[in-house]
Amino acid sequence: MELKGLTYDEVRDRQKKGLTNAYASHKTKTYGEIVIENTFSLFNIITLGIIALVIIFFLLYKDERLLLDSIGIFTIVIVNTSIAVYQEFKAKRALDRVNLLFKKEVNVIRGGEKKSIDRADIVKDDVIELARGDQVVVDGSVIRSRHLEVDESLLTGESVPVVKDEGSRVLSGSFCVSGSGYYTAEKLGAESHANSVTNLAKKYKFVLTPLQKRINLILKVLFGIALFLTAIEIISYQTAAMPEYPVTDHIRKIATILISLVPQGLVLTASITFALGVYRISRTGAIVQKLNAIESFSNVEYVCMDKTGTLTENKLRTRSVINVSGLGDEQVNNYLGAFVHHSTEKNATIRALEHLETKEGGYINEIPFSSSTKMSFLELNISGGKKIFVFGAYDILAEYSGEAKEKLSTVFGNEKLGVYRNLLFGEVKNADSLETLRDKDLTGLTVEPLCIVSITDTVRKDVYDAINLFRRNGINFKILTGDSPEAVKAVLNEIGWIVPDEKMITGSALDSMSDKEFTEAIFGMTVFARLKPEHKLRIIKTFRREKKHTAMIGDGVNDLPAIKSAHIGIAMEEGSAITKEVADIVLLRNKFSLLPEIFDEGNKIVNSVSAIAKLFLTKNFLVIFLTLVSLIPVIDFPLTPRRVSLLNLFSIGLPAFIITLKNNNVSKCRNFSKDVFSFVFVSSILMTAVTVISQFIISRFAGTVQPELNMALMTILIILAVTNFLIVASESGATKGIYHAYGTFLIVLFVFLSGFNIDLYLLNLLRTFYELIHLNLINWIFIFVITAASGILLGAAHKFRERYVKAE
Repeated sequence: MELKGLTYDEVRDRQKKGLTNAYASHKTKTYGEIVIENTFSLFNIITLGIIALVIIFFLLYKDERLLLDSIGIFTIVIVNTSIAVYQEFKAKRALDRVNLLFKKEVNVIRGGEKKSIDRADIVKDDVIELARGDQVVVDGSVIRSRHLEVDESLLTGESVPVVKDEGSRVLSGSFCVSGSGYYTAEKLGAESHANSVTNLAKKYKFVLTPLQKRINLILKVLFGIALFLTAIEIISYQTAAMPEYPVTDHIRKIATILISLVPQGLVLTASITFALGVYRISRTGAIVQKLNAIESFSNVEYVCMDKTGTLTENKLRTRSVINVSGLGDEQVNNYLGAFVHHSTEKNATIRALEHLETKEGGYINEIPFSSSTKMSFLELNISGGKKIFVFGAYDILAEYSGEAKEKLSTVFGNEKLGVYRNLLFGEVKNADSLETLRDKDLTGLTVEPLCIVSITDTVRKDVYDAINLFRRNGINFKILTGDSPEAVKAVLNEIGWIVPDEKMITGSALDSMSDKEFTEAIFGMTVFARLKPEHKLRIIKTFRREKKHTAMIGDGVNDLPAIKSAHIGIAMEEGSAITKEVADIVLLRNKFSLLPEIFDEGNKIVNSVSAIAKLFLTKNFLVIFLTLVSLIPVIDFPLTPRRVSLLNLFSIGLPAFIITLKNNNVSKCRNFSKDVFSFVFVSSILMTAVTVISQFIISRFAGTVQPELNMALMTILIILAVTNFLIVASESGATKGIYHAYGTFLIVLFVFLSGFNIDLYLLNLLRTFYELIHLNLINWIFIFVITAASGILLGAAHKFRERYVKAE
């Protein structure tokens, strides 16, 4: 019976009643979630606790410096939170705009006609088509099933497909793996199963990238150090027979240590850098569905990819149909055309044969194509009787052809078909009906071959250049395909990639291996042919078990388990709906050439975060070393909570901002930790040593005493921090003149604020707030001589450090 679906009047009536699927199913955080998460971050909670402590002591000791410190600390909270919220808002808008490019439509029956509509336009009782690779988008009941099988693993974790007959319930978040059918929409929007359990249908794996793991480790270590140093300061002060400074200075020092080392800025900057990367890549034609996916891709060691739709464009054409039976060509073409017409699954292979389509015969039954068996069956009433036809992979079906196998081999060789994708079409001779085959082992199957169908595909022109770029960066490629080794080799030869036979292996050979042999094979082989989905999944899981960062590129349902399991999954736009749904990156217009751009953008992100981490950690370890040396009675601790905020502004805030925007360094960072921490230790130790030595030089030869001495030391630290920024920036690919001009601006700005005693209300307010004290000319001479000599020493030390890092 032909399905009619809802009439257009019924659709409009339901739309008026609000019975639609227009539910804001967010892949990104809501604006409210962003505000709440940033407002009640760990940094803010700790900082507000410090403010509360400082205010309590202010009330006890009536020291106005504590009140100003509280205001200063609170200002840091407000500024950091505002920047974080603003940047996350920008990132959300960028991601949301990109997602709009990703058309998510379904086919429905309305007014007796099939039409494509946006998912949000589905109304209650709509009749929705479900084909292989389609996701169930709302809850409903099946009203027509042609051997419909649904995978509910995204909901239940159970990967065995579930057969859905008429009347069966289907839940949103599941997807069709075989057969086809129609279901009616019953629970929509927020009421659907996937949305009611926190959007399980789009429950993407959250895998920390190597960079994020390093940042998290740094945060934990710094937080632990902050608590350790605070404890040392408290103990040393409490046990001192005669404390060197009043209790209010003791509280200010503790606040300074905690504020300096609670590591909020690095996380914020990393998030901004990720968001900028997503924005830039979205403009080139890729949909990034996970914020850290770009950086993750730059860390990939192994790229596994399907052949069809990845190396090739999946634009199949019929090269030849070779009759291998005793029947006439017209009869064989009629049988094949009837199979094409009555097959419910119109995949790329069937569509390539539509020119042969004939309406002859009547549909009886069907076993849809399976990625496991590589074949499909169709039972038809044709030529005055009932016949069962089978259509599938040539090399697999040929094994069931009995005595005809030798003839097939001869034809195959004579026609030189090895370079094509070949299928065999035949008639099943030892089954009365498909029901006897459905649950039967196919070992005893007997097939009478009718014809060999050879299919050609178009190789992507941009693929080999991309592969070569990755190989130059030490990335290994593996081809995981269900096609025959000969077909894969022909495609690789066409793109100029010569793979010897000893580097190719089939799924059946993998099945006979032990776990150790399997692991050795996946590292040693390049092409894996005649694979089932479970083979691909096992290969990805083995790479992960061996701690290899792995990407999987595919477009079909058979690639889905591997894409879900890989560190990063990449899908083509023309791929199945569910594959695109769970992938981390979707390549619009199937542009394989985007991958190098994503790879470069990932390297740019890593290099930007590396540069900013150097600035951030240099300041942190500087505070650590200054705190430790200040335990020596004759050495002062020149920092206060408000001066630290000024140091942050000149050493991290403004420099990090321009590096994030202007960095163009796309070289691969070979050793992030070695590079960052060697830089940090060189800079922080030298800056600490210069501070200690400067204290003795300026106090002795310039006669400077407190509080001017601490102001002089603070000035030296800020100028050295700007020099440190210039050294970091010189490693990026941007025009160095920009950084030199920016660094000069920072130094001039600080000298203007602290060196010129201009009597303006706003300047006086800033000087008072940041505890800036006017220094005499003698102090400035010493400051410039010391910073000039120290800057040269710092630059020379980093030249030697670079040689050490590169000599790994």
